[in-house]
Amino acid sequence: MEKFEIVKCGPYRFIGKVVYYRNDWGREGNQTDVLQCSVWAEKKWVFNTLDAMTEYHTDMPYGSGLYMWDRYDERSQLQGFIAGKFMKAETPVPQGMDYFDIPEGYIAKGWGGYCENELYAKLNESNEYIRSGFWNSEVYPNFESLGKGDYAAGYFTCCTLKEPKNI
Repeated sequence: MEKFEIVKCGPYRFIGKVVYYRNDWGREGNQTDVLQCSVWAEKKWVFNTLDAMTEYHTDMPYGSGLYMWDRYDERSQLQGFIAGKFMKAETPVPQGMDYFDIPEGYIAKGWGGYCENELYAKLNESNEYIRSGFWNSEVYPNFESLGKGDYAAGYFTCCTLKEPKNI
């Protein structure tokens, strides 16, 4: 990881194509990657549509894959994945797309390759912030290079201020 930072941000409306599936990453033969690829297959249409909506662009113009746990419970264990972009809150959602609202808060950002584990390690070292587990995002500024050995340029996760400890 080349750069790590925690910034205050949002609110955002993350817009794109979504799929929900049972969170069974550890199960042999799971089809999670196939399901995620089904929404990535729509990326050109999604990004072209959102790029044309210039009045709703934000300070985070990246194409991203956002993981979310808004429908997770012990029975269903649903995890969501949406391929799209961070747009302004209240952005109208184009026909055929989905959205996930992200409230104002803090984001831990790791830059430089696929750096998920490094990001979590840095965040765990923090004396001020903890990972909230609401959403994570792989960030891809250049989709033309995907599949040619390049991976995410960054990894983001939402975090919150640590609660003060009572002594």
